[in-house]
Amino acid sequence: MRTLLLIVCLIVGIAAAAYIGVTYWIDEYGDLTRYVWEESDGMTRREDVYTLLIAATDEGQERADSIMVATFDFQEQTVGVLNIPRDTLVDTEREADGKKINAAFGEGIQQLSNEVASVIGFKPDSTMVLNFDGIASIVDAIGGIDYTVPFDMNYHDKSQGLSIELKEGLQHLNGKQTVEFLRWRHNDDGTGYEDGDVGRVQKLQEFLKVFASQVFQPKNLIKMPKMIRLLGENVDTDLTQAQLAWLALQGMQMDMSEVHTDTLIGDNARIDINMGYCLWYYILDEDMVLDQINQSFSPYSNEITDLDIVTPDTIPGAYSPNWIEEKSYRYAMAGLEFNYEPPVTEDGYTEDSEPYGSYDDGYSDYDDSYDSYDSYDDDDYDDYDDYDDTDAYDSDDW
Repeated sequence: MRTLLLIVCLIVGIAAAAYIGVTYWIDEYGDLTRYVWEESDGMTRREDVYTLLIAATDEGQERADSIMVATFDFQEQTVGVLNIPRDTLVDTEREADGKKINAAFGEGIQQLSNEVASVIGFKPDSTMVLNFDGIASIVDAIGGIDYTVPFDMNYHDKSQGLSIELKEGLQHLNGKQTVEFLRWRHNDDGTGYEDGDVGRVQKLQEFLKVFASQVFQPKNLIKMPKMIRLLGENVDTDLTQAQLAWLALQGMQMDMSEVHTDTLIGDNARIDINMGYCLWYYILDEDMVLDQINQSFSPYSNEITDLDIVTPDTIPGAYSPNWIEEKSYRYAMAGLEFNYEPPVTEDGYTEDSEPYGSYDDGYSDYDDSYDSYDSYDDDDYDDYDDYDDTDAYDSDDW
């Protein structure tokens, strides 16, 4: 009996020593609050606030399918996650759909980080690129997650070897099923989220909260070495293993179900900025984005006052009735007055005198082929998979 007691004490002692050693290593080499992060001219960093750019790639890994910036406040023990719509129009020399921010990833994660900085006013401190295998491995490592699927999801694509069959209601998802949920955009019959890609993003943000709250639990502490190893195998990041472990420990001390999520404020508009070739872009509302960033996501103690955002004001002829209506609605919801003055082009025209609808006169074949945006199936065109065919924008209304 005494021998057994000694063995138990020895095992407990070794485990305690290992735990102390690991936590010391994590604190010594992983503590992100010890670093002096980059500051813009005239800006002052908030103490113990850290920002991370998280990008998930598409199947070809040429574009970013999801772009998020997480702001961690380690003093207040809070996390904010800001989604940047992948179709966001950015000031770039790239052409056609390359002017969307997700295409920046084709030139590397640092290029994407630079373009993200242009629209949010600060460059994230670190970067992380996820792939689906990494997400699946983490889910399987903790034994799956519980999530309420909003409705039946049935999509099949032989060319991709993809078969998604998820039932509505509370499900215990394994890694493979989790990836299927993340990849799903619409059913075989075309039904999907009511408000298209915006609705999809909202559901992904909701899922992110559930995912984080179930991964970052004290009971999973023993599984952390395995999760860190899996992250190292499936994630491209400039964070060290010690920093990843430290970040995971902080997550376990926070209420991840209370993560604040938001999407940059803007509106979809179809714009001709490529010599007669119209595409759908997500155009940001600079004034409202500034308020949004300063209130919830900025790492600075003083306010960001200027952004490098491409707005309809900077693109003569870019306004659409849809944009103006939506902008007016957003301001009304915020209790602000919206006064619209049509931009003036170089030849003296205003949007009212040279309406955007005149585009149809020169390119009527476009309208003949695509009577409504809703009928356009982006899945038939790999080069334009940025478009979500569930968005109900009717070009005939223009």
